[in-house]
Amino acid sequence: MKKLPIGESDFKSIIEDNMYYIDKSLLIKEILSGGRVILITRPRRFGKTLNMSMMKYFFRNDQDNKHLFEGLKIWNEKEIIEKYLNKYPVIYITFKDLKQNNYEDMIKSVKYTITNLYRKHKESVDVLEEFEKEDYIEIAKGIADNVKYENSLKNLSEYLYRYYKQKVILLIDEYDTPIQQSYLNGYYNEFINFMGNILGNALKDNEYLEKGVLTGITRVAKESIFTGVNNLDVSTILGKLFNDKFGLTWEEVEETLRYYGLEYEKEKVIEWYNGYNFGGLEIYNPYSIINLARNKGEIKYYWINSSGNSLIKQLIRQSTAEVKTKIEELIEGKEIESSIDENLVYGDLDKSTEESIWTLFLFTGYLTWTKHTGEEGEPRYSLKITNKETLQFFKKTVVDIIKETKIELESIIQNIIIGKYKEFGIKFKKIVKETLSYYDISGEEPERFYHGLILGMVVGLSKKYIVKSNRETGYGRADLILIPKEKTEPGIIFEFKKYSIDFDKDLKDSAEKGIKQIEEKGYEEEIKSYGIEKIIKVAIAFDKKNVEIIVK
Repeated sequence: MKKLPIGESDFKSIIEDNMYYIDKSLLIKEILSGGRVILITRPRRFGKTLNMSMMKYFFRNDQDNKHLFEGLKIWNEKEIIEKYLNKYPVIYITFKDLKQNNYEDMIKSVKYTITNLYRKHKESVDVLEEFEKEDYIEIAKGIADNVKYENSLKNLSEYLYRYYKQKVILLIDEYDTPIQQSYLNGYYNEFINFMGNILGNALKDNEYLEKGVLTGITRVAKESIFTGVNNLDVSTILGKLFNDKFGLTWEEVEETLRYYGLEYEKEKVIEWYNGYNFGGLEIYNPYSIINLARNKGEIKYYWINSSGNSLIKQLIRQSTAEVKTKIEELIEGKEIESSIDENLVYGDLDKSTEESIWTLFLFTGYLTWTKHTGEEGEPRYSLKITNKETLQFFKKTVVDIIKETKIELESIIQNIIIGKYKEFGIKFKKIVKETLSYYDISGEEPERFYHGLILGMVVGLSKKYIVKSNRETGYGRADLILIPKEKTEPGIIFEFKKYSIDFDKDLKDSAEKGIKQIEEKGYEEEIKSYGIEKIIKVAIAFDKKNVEIIVK
């Protein structure tokens, strides 16, 4: 039985060591028929680096790698084999491990990566003019200035063209990893120009470039990286281009399960690891499937525990009430709708724009799209949590973020349960006053924020209470109800009221109307149907950060 390629992304090692390999070699054919520059965005651990490694060994002209491709699907494409196999100088660079937490170290890391590239291609020095040799040596020694590094990839492609009399294949793996890290660690504005110039100079009007292929998680646009790049093809999870070449189709999953004797696990595999929609094709996460096979069918959270969650957690932590409420809806199994901007700008994330947040959640694989809901040409989609594995991430993250706050949110709700109503009111008002921004509670539906805040408080009560949000009960619609699983415990009904200057005397009047609404609309009926006798009614009235609470 073949060894699984756990942690292995070098194509040559996998083939020569006879490891288990799912043939994606026809990607080469599709790449050759694509644009001069191709950007492929997929979530992490979906085979981007392995596919780039495969292309490196296929095109590079300093090695004879025919034995790596014999027997693969691409081997049947005789014209391609004859014309392209080991016929081009290749510049291959990966930024996937560049995760420094400050600007200075990141600049050093990018430079060091390029320095190593120059050292590997020292053969081209033979065709350089003296002044070019000086620049080359400075980069190879790691002592060149930023401007020389910004032009380094473009210049290297020219040098290799002169040496080999052949245009260059440029492969840049995980180009956006350092950009994402710069955003996470607060030096994005300093760093983006440097990185953008390196990539932009290499891709725009580079007459020595035969083909450029970049992979990443997102398309970082509006920062001059791809602006002006001619004949650019972009493959995202929303389109059909290369949609079966990254990740595993169900047929490939079945083949893997069959080979390792795990066919009996099919239903669980579908429940836990399916759901990624790449251009209308259902795709499975290869990292999870490979680890499942390695662990002899043990169903576990593989992908979500493999790092790379920091940005998503940060966005959930700092998101608005609207976003938090929608995350709760997603956890409940509902779908949401959002416009998706394929040209993501990390700077927009600081503004907490919903479109940017849902776009990032989708492109990173934490959400999937089910259907296109916009008009023709309008990028609007229905979104849901991808599968059981990513559902657990959302559940755990929401709980973790609550735990990270210094305020004991769960204990605040406990005050209601044990009859400390005044204590609940004091602590709840303190949270509102000290931790909420005006932006959170302004807008058309500010009550959604208060709704989301209470939902966050009751997450930890799910073992003791059935939580129902915005459910039809009695003669109207209760905002939030808690139904105890033990009949001796009290049920709780929450009603949120926005103060109206036209209809309410003051906040207290607004809260009293909330209690009256609970009683008149019969919101207690569903709780009583569970055999619960004691019911606590809570009305929360608010005007921006001013809050009045009545508990009865």
